[in-house]
Amino acid sequence: MLKVGFIGAGGRAQDAHYPTVYRMDGVSVQAVCELDTDKLQQVAKKYNIPRTFSDHRIMLEQVDLDVVYCIMHENWLLQPVLDCLNAGKHVMIEKPPGRNSSETEQMLETAISNDVYCMTAFQRRFSAVTQEAVRLAVEHSEPTQVIGTFNKCMVDYPKSSLEGGRGQTTLWDDVCHVVDLVRFLAGLSEVVEVTAYQDVHTSANRSNKGGGRNCYTGMIRFANKCVGTVFGNRSSGGRVLRSELHAVGLGCYMQIPEQIDICRDNNAMQTIRGYELTNSSISDQPAYEGILALHQHFIDCIKNGQVPSSDLRDVIKTVKLVDQLEGVS
Repeated sequence: MLKVGFIGAGGRAQDAHYPTVYRMDGVSVQAVCELDTDKLQQVAKKYNIPRTFSDHRIMLEQVDLDVVYCIMHENWLLQPVLDCLNAGKHVMIEKPPGRNSSETEQMLETAISNDVYCMTAFQRRFSAVTQEAVRLAVEHSEPTQVIGTFNKCMVDYPKSSLEGGRGQTTLWDDVCHVVDLVRFLAGLSEVVEVTAYQDVHTSANRSNKGGGRNCYTGMIRFANKCVGTVFGNRSSGGRVLRSELHAVGLGCYMQIPEQIDICRDNNAMQTIRGYELTNSSISDQPAYEGILALHQHFIDCIKNGQVPSSDLRDVIKTVKLVDQLEGVS
């Protein structure tokens, strides 16, 4: 039985991570740390967590933990993660892994020096439709072309610290999801060449008063000759999350997490729903959208002594690619 603790009880933690951990076998939540007293008591009561703290350092000193889920905004992530890693705990964090690539590198170096894992919750890798596309591609050839699209209607976007403002760009704190997904669909092959555009779009009808970058387009050439394309248009009309994976004689078109459309060898299009791939209910979205599989993978890797798929040891390559797409490397 792995003994786990949580640092953070915000919206993302309560919506995705607490309920998922509590449906898994082989883990026992022993403690939670949160600065907001109401949130702290809320999760402690709901999940019957025996010990509560407002200082994670005291929690690490007083409770014998194997794993810490450090789920919080990237602005406050670095020090708690470093403290957990230096205490010899395996850690899971949300995306993005820190405020910038320098913080990611600090966490990675600390994880390596303490021989522990630090996994980033890039759950799109684990989505049922993503896993099915990768499985099918292996039967045909190396991937030839992959596409990741993550668009939203966020036209008025503030300038980031890269543009003379504050905070992170939407590429760093959100579009990074599909940057990582494109790498994964391309077989995690090494990046050879990148062409990228960072744009600021506005119009008379929808003004970008903040003047920040709200549209990213990138093309990536991988060492295995696969070409990946990233579309992150926050000046579009609404939220769209889609991907494509092509191999010789195969085309997979994913609406994440709902379904995958499959074209093979000129046969009729086949559509499979995400929940069908996991033999689950359509209402049990965590079972097919990736978050449950991600958590189970993390726990299995700890038990078996295997580096998790989206550990920082690999995710650092996603981070470096994000920097290239941002034009800062």
